Amino acid sequence: MELTPRLQDIVNIIRNKGEINIQDIALFLKVSPKTAKGYVRELVRLGYVSMDESGNVKLILASENPIERITKIVEIHEGEISMLRKQIEELREELQKLKKRGKS
Repeated sequence: MELTPRLQDIVNIIRNKGEINIQDIALFLKVSPKTAKGYVRELVRLGYVSMDESGNVKLILASENPIERITKIVEIHEGEISMLRKQIEELREELQKLKKRGKS
């Protein structure tokens, strides 16, 4: 997907500066901080940049292997799934115990 000229400008600014604050992008482009934040959100959604809580924006390195990133995400999800399965099993056992007490 091709970026709009404004988004290309922002990517070039970030590429030249390394890491830049949203406020600085807004000043550089002569737009409001809210508009600059909207542009950056679009770039984050497209996977070109990342933004931290304090509003600092940096370019995502293209050398980052997407397969490794996906593998890490899958491993994290597998861990969460196994933990949830254990919790479900514990809840089933607890439910069985409560049913037995109710019958007595």
